[in-house]
Parts: sequence; C-alpha cells; structure tokens
Amino acid sequence: MDIRNALLISGKEEFLAHGFENASLRTICKNAGVTTGAFYSHFSRKEDLFLALVEPMISEFRRVYGEVIRRELKDLTTGADNELTSITYAIKHRDEFRLLFDCSKGTKYEGFKDWLLEEFFLPGYQAVFDSHAGKPVDPALVRVVLGMKFEEYMELIFGGYSMEQVKKLITQLAVFSEAGFYRLLEEIEFDDT
Repeated sequence: MDIRNALLISGKEEFLAHGFENASLRTICKNAGVTTGAFYSHFSRKEDLFLALVEPMISEFRRVYGEVIRRELKDLTTGADNELTSITYAIKHRDEFRLLFDCSKGTKYEGFKDWLLEEFFLPGYQAVFDSHAGKPVDPALVRVVLGMKFEEYMELIFGGYSMEQVKKLITQLAVFSEAGFYRLLEEIEFDDT
C-alpha cells in the first residue's frame, strides 16, 4: 500500500474516533506505519489530510445534487428516484459525511451541517417550491419542510438500515412527500398574504 493511501485510511479512522481537533498526528503516522517526515512529504498539515478525505466527495456530491434539482424542477414525479440517488450516494460516503458533521471542528468545514442546509440545500428547495407553485413561496415554509426532509435523510443514512430497507422506505416516503407537496401547493395557491 502506498504511503498516501495508508495515511488516508489511518487519518479517517483517527478523525472518526477523536474528531479533527483531538486527532493525533503521531497516532495517524504510527497506524499508517510511516514517520511524521513521510507524512509531511504528502501533506503540509493535519488539516490537509482531513481535506483530502472530504473534498473529493463534496465536489462529486455537488454534481449529483445539481442533477437531482434539475430533474426535480422539470418533473416532481422523479422525487423517489432523486431521493434514492442522493441517499445512495450519501450512504456510500457515510464516513465522509460523519467526518463533516461530527468531526470537523477546527477545520474550514466546521459548521458544515448548517452550511449544507442553509447554503446548499435551501436554494434548491426554494427553486423547486417557487417553480411548481408558480410564485415565490415563503422561505420560512421552505426552511421548515427542508428541516423535516433533512431529518428523514439523516435517519436513512445513519439509522443502520440495509439498502433494501432504504429503497423500500424511500418509495413509501416519496408517496407521502409527493401527496403532501401537492396539497401544500394547493394551499399556497389560495394564500395571498
């Protein structure tokens, strides 16, 4: 195994176990079977190792989510497929999301969950609501709905379900969500405040 890969594996384990701030560079190197000198030939600092673990996933997730939103803007009936795409990706990268949500204090990604909700997901959700309502929808309403969906996603990603269970639950929850969304659009249509 090459040194960089050994450091990535060891770093992920150490960051998951202790968080970025409390992770020991010495332990990372020891568990990777390398010296700290070898570490510094691949990474300038501990945060660079953390970034190498999470940034490729973040970049790809941006692309995946962008496609999901484009499909959702065109056709709401793609909801179950879109959610399955997003959740499947997140499950495959569960460790990276856990690093970002629970272990990133002291890195530039500290507060990632709040950023993900407010800066990443919220604009897409707002666009879908506005597009299908045919007018601007109250951002507070969109934020509340997003918060509920986010909790659903966290349960599906981190709840220990098998992929077979996740697929079944997404299909069932999509029926619930789609019916609720259309009913909500009817309510919005008659709300002139």
